[in-house]
Amino acid sequence: MLQVPAQGGKGGKRGVACTFNGMQGKRLSVEASEGLAVSTPVSLEYNDALFLGEVVSCAASDQGWTVEIKVEQILSGLQSLMALRAHLLTESVPQPLALIPLNARN
Repeated sequence: MLQVPAQGGKGGKRGVACTFNGMQGKRLSVEASEGLAVSTPVSLEYNDALFLGEVVSCAASDQGWTVEIKVEQILSGLQSLMALRAHLLTESVPQPLALIPLNARN
């Protein structure tokens, strides 16, 4: 599922169904259920990696739309990162140490 900005530009995202065709260099090719405008920022999760980039071309095809994405960044190890985040969110937050004035007696 491609994640693209929601229509209306209020910061939301919407999903566009797609299938992965392949990757050559920094170009990712997918078949999408709808056409996307050039320069649309997108993200795509595939094989435990998050691809971030923008649409560089979009053309109608027999299966829908062939979309080429110029990948700007790849974040891998998503499962490990999500497990770490879950662990950190469930840990108790340590309380800050109380400060003792310099002239206080022990």
